Amino acid sequence: MSYLARRDGRYSYRRRFPADVAALIGRNEYRKALGTADRSEALRLSHAVSVEFDRICDAAVAECAGPVSQSAEPETVQAQAKTATDVLNNLNAVVRGFTLNITERMQSSGWQAELEWRRASLKAHANGTVLPGLDLHPVTARALLRALDDTLEGNPPRFDVPAPDAAPAGATAAAVPASDTVTEAVFQSVLDDYYEGVGPSRVSKLKSLTRRVLAWPSTQADQLERVMQYCAERLEAGGKATSVHGDAAALITVLRRVPGWQSTTLPRAGAVARAVRSGGGMNVNQRSSIPLERMLNLHTEMKEQVPVHHSTVVLLARYGLRPGELLQEGPSALGYRVDILGNRELVFKAALSGGKNAASRRDIPVHADDAGMFREVLAGLGIPADATPDQHDRRIRQRVRNVSRVFNRLLGEGDGLSLYSQRHTCADLLRAVGATAEEVGGVLGHTAAGSKATSIYGGSQPLTRPRELLEKVRALIPS
Repeated sequence: MSYLARRDGRYSYRRRFPADVAALIGRNEYRKALGTADRSEALRLSHAVSVEFDRICDAAVAECAGPVSQSAEPETVQAQAKTATDVLNNLNAVVRGFTLNITERMQSSGWQAELEWRRASLKAHANGTVLPGLDLHPVTARALLRALDDTLEGNPPRFDVPAPDAAPAGATAAAVPASDTVTEAVFQSVLDDYYEGVGPSRVSKLKSLTRRVLAWPSTQADQLERVMQYCAERLEAGGKATSVHGDAAALITVLRRVPGWQSTTLPRAGAVARAVRSGGGMNVNQRSSIPLERMLNLHTEMKEQVPVHHSTVVLLARYGLRPGELLQEGPSALGYRVDILGNRELVFKAALSGGKNAASRRDIPVHADDAGMFREVLAGLGIPADATPDQHDRRIRQRVRNVSRVFNRLLGEGDGLSLYSQRHTCADLLRAVGATAEEVGGVLGHTAAGSKATSIYGGSQPLTRPRELLEKVRALIPS
């Protein structure tokens, strides 16, 4: 069986976890986007994903052990005793994840039949009737069965951590279950679910970050401490507060998806916490723009030294585009549109693909004399129409990296400016020629304050005012 599902023309791998594994990791189904519309390619990829599915199941099952045999050799007894300790240490976290899962399922239709099926399965495991290779420890099964019944009665179990002095006399520290210890298998299933809704570049970033910063098994407090330690090291090494805040926010986003960790947040106290939080501010003075005269000199140097990138940097400055926003598109992004009054306009359809949000999708009026430069830049994408999302994403990042490397070399270091800073210069120039805050946001692709429908309604409005403003800016940035 291939376990393939198709949605919007693209394939994903979907497979139900066995009941005992689902109880352990708190999810009924494993899902992973394959990033292809070709069935033969999806079938090939599904084999590798099946191996990953089996690994998650094996890792979850490995936490539970069968009863200790009286005739076992001393080494075997010792190994089983360690496994039994692991069962007790992970019991509270398993019950927590199971309780959260069934509570969430009770909001969907047909939950009664599913929970009855789960109860029957847990009873079988509690009585020692288990599937080979998928053993659920009877202690774990009984605890889950009790949690199921209590939750259905409206009294879900609590997960308080016992105080050290409240432990029974003679009990060892290892016998006290951790309240929110999570295994790598559980977190990997959370990550796989998160990856389905984000683009390839985001997936690549999170894979790198989680490998470098997080460690498993772990509690919520321990992981938050690792995140803050990473932030402190980045800041000490000279990293920008905005970049460090972006990394921290990405890690917090995925940690919040772990069952029971929804309240995870960045600390507010301490110098490191304040520095990281400052990177999330969006005040008008936080994003530096390149002084106009200096930017024009950079354009001249670019034309003399690396003319192949000259059109790109000029268009980014004149139209306030994000580098990736321009370099991700092909020739089809430049075309004509007719507004509600019948006027025919040459426009660049910004954020046709991969836009950050709905507001970034907009039609930008293009000056007739800039059409040649747009065609030159858009023709440089150079990938086939059937390219996969990963191939498309790699090509975009390569183009942005190539231009940024040359521009930053000419710009020099030390003042925090970059290729993206031309967008801030364009915003300042728009204000200088009389644009209101709303008009600046319309050109740059920012949703107006309090409006969620800016780019959904009014898609054929006249572009007279944006064209007038951009022509004034263009006059200040000669080629």
